[in-house]
Amino acid sequence: MSNATMLETSFDPALNMARQALYRFAALTLLDPRYSAWQQLESLRVGEHQGDGILADAASLVRESVAGEAIEFGVGELPAQHLDPASVWVRFPTTATSLNAAYESTFGLLVSAACPPYETEYIGGKYTFQRSNTLADISGYYRAFGLTTSRFNSERADHIVLELEFMAYLLGKERAAHEAPSSDQRESRLDVCRSAQGRFLEDHLSTWAALFAKLLQRENSGGFYDGVGQFLAALIPIERTLMGIAVSPPRGAPSQIEPPDACSGCALHGDSELGT
Repeated sequence: MSNATMLETSFDPALNMARQALYRFAALTLLDPRYSAWQQLESLRVGEHQGDGILADAASLVRESVAGEAIEFGVGELPAQHLDPASVWVRFPTTATSLNAAYESTFGLLVSAACPPYETEYIGGKYTFQRSNTLADISGYYRAFGLTTSRFNSERADHIVLELEFMAYLLGKERAAHEAPSSDQRESRLDVCRSAQGRFLEDHLSTWAALFAKLLQRENSGGFYDGVGQFLAALIPIERTLMGIAVSPPRGAPSQIEPPDACSGCALHGDSELGT
């Protein structure tokens, strides 16, 4: 039985929670330090060091879930052994100030031309219409699940942190669906959540995240974001394998143009917020 079929016909709460934890961790490592990223990461790091080990255990379980599978790798993707929080922690800056300096050095004060954290920057600048459509599609996913971007941290919908958070959110919704009292409701809701995960990963996150991760490693070689890039580059092919998704056609180098009219796609309205 393939992994894709297995995910469609059974629910493993431990694997679900492990995947969600790793998506949330990846998102937090890439959050702008102005939004308390260092403090949140330091709290996690201390917990791991004191024997909590949630992230290490989650990474181990997710790696084991694809053990023995023939994983096909796309541009920038790395083998499963790189999905290791320890390789991120060993490079973690000791102060919030040093994390902020590393962030600004890597991403710049404006949108980085070298490793932009926005999906649509990896679509050729001449394809303005495709960029706008892509951003509208991402926003549509968020709206479909009642999500908005944060009022406190306004970002374009295609930011890497929001896309990672959205996958984590869908995993949480899948777990909630599994607990629905009615079997009919349970199967219907599980199908919706799993379908959304697969389509969003295939249409969006997997098409550019590993390339972004590769550029991130180059821009911060030996530093914290190098470790983060390796972690993300290993997460994507594992997730593709679990969901039966093929390698995406290679994207080109980032190409900046004036941001697509898309800030209308950021000002969504709903019950929940992304990026808080």
